[in-house]
Amino acid sequence: MQKKNGIILFGILVFCMLSGCKKPSGDDLPAPTSSPDSSVSLTPGLTVIPSLITVTPLKTTELPIYTISGDLTELTAVTALVVEEEEITEQVVTTAVAEALADNAIYVSVNSVTRKDDIVIVDFDAASPPVSQVGAGIEGLILDAFGQSLLDNISGCKGVSYTVDGGRYSSGHFELEEDDIYMRR
Repeated sequence: MQKKNGIILFGILVFCMLSGCKKPSGDDLPAPTSSPDSSVSLTPGLTVIPSLITVTPLKTTELPIYTISGDLTELTAVTALVVEEEEITEQVVTTAVAEALADNAIYVSVNSVTRKDDIVIVDFDAASPPVSQVGAGIEGLILDAFGQSLLDNISGCKGVSYTVDGGRYSSGHFELEEDDIYMRR
């Protein structure tokens, strides 16, 4: 009895599979269109015109910054590329350093970058490096990378200060008061 039920079930399954398949006829397919202007229509409503597609590379300029070496043991100089027309500001430098650190899987979250007279203040998120998730050695290298990059690239910058979530910098390894200057020119 079980064998007979199995054969019937198998037959129904094969029938369902075969009846669900329908080979499309030529009438069901949309006809590709082409026009004399050398455009190609892949599907109705989507036309690609090769002569109108142009790629214009962005003009970039080199920005010398610092990051941490691949073995995470020392500060190393690298060159970041930024859009040529972009003014080199504290934010641009800070973003370039954070991206360079991310290349080594160090994901720094910067809340803000401000300037008070000739001091640049970088405010970090307490939940990310350099404030957490790293040891004292890497934390110091991260702070040095930001500080040295800002001092080298921002005219009039005489010092760099750090804060955490708008308050004083405190990580368990480093303690700075809100007015403390971490690095000076």
